[in-house]
Amino acid sequence: MHKLSELAKEAEILRDGDFESLGSAKADHCNHLLCYAMTLEYIHHADKNPHVSCIITHPDLAGEISSNKALAVHPEPDILFGQITNALISAGEIFPSMSYGIDPSAKIHPTAIISPKCRIGKNVSIGRFAIIEDYSVVEDNVIIGDNVIIGCEGFYFKRDRSGKLIKFLHAGGVHLEPNVEIMAGSIVQRAHDAAFTRIGEGTKISVGVNIGHSSIIGGHNMITGKVQIAGRVKMGDHCWIGTAAVISDSIVIGNHAQVKIGSVVVKDVKDGEIVSGNFAIAHSKTLKNFIKLQR
Repeated sequence: MHKLSELAKEAEILRDGDFESLGSAKADHCNHLLCYAMTLEYIHHADKNPHVSCIITHPDLAGEISSNKALAVHPEPDILFGQITNALISAGEIFPSMSYGIDPSAKIHPTAIISPKCRIGKNVSIGRFAIIEDYSVVEDNVIIGDNVIIGCEGFYFKRDRSGKLIKFLHAGGVHLEPNVEIMAGSIVQRAHDAAFTRIGEGTKISVGVNIGHSSIIGGHNMITGKVQIAGRVKMGDHCWIGTAAVISDSIVIGNHAQVKIGSVVVKDVKDGEIVSGNFAIAHSKTLKNFIKLQR
């Protein structure tokens, strides 16, 4: 356990307390989490989330906390949270709980680079020059193509009040469930907190795809070439994502949804919804707008 007051020395501690790991206000990967909240929405999530024990927020929002959770206030909650995160990761004190090992049935090309801190299951195939980083879990029958990177750090920076860019280190890993296939040149970034970016069972990922940090991708999805998925996206099952689509940070994509080719998604997509365009709206509306422009 870590004491909030010992690590948040630059903050005003309104109620001290202990935390075990780090996460977002919506996280559920373990108990006794420290999170930060900068909006009313995230304050309410943090306040009600039973997995969160300590909160860092702005002084103006502290009065919105109704629970007795540990609470620290700071003018830049996100920057302070990042500094705490970086300190704990650098000290080796925050990482996912998992076992390591490679099943002897796995077929790994001799040019692939495999971390000793990973777990690779039965009948896995790993192609040429692939890289499997720390805290990667690769379940049975997964196929990883040439030049794929599993578990790299994502692009996560915050700008402080002086304009300086602060890099947030990543404590987590990647979990590929059984029968996932990831084709050449794609990247799956590790989670920011001590959890996993997840790719669900049977999902197929085409060439040149980027999956952002801490995203949760469901099962049996088809993600086609050059798709860009930002951090913390949540996608349901049986979705289809068209070539070169872009999905913004923290978007939720429902089950059986479709995102058409080249779309830019900046708001949540409901179960079964089909969207297209830039910015993406219901595909039927996009077609009507296109027809009007042709007249």
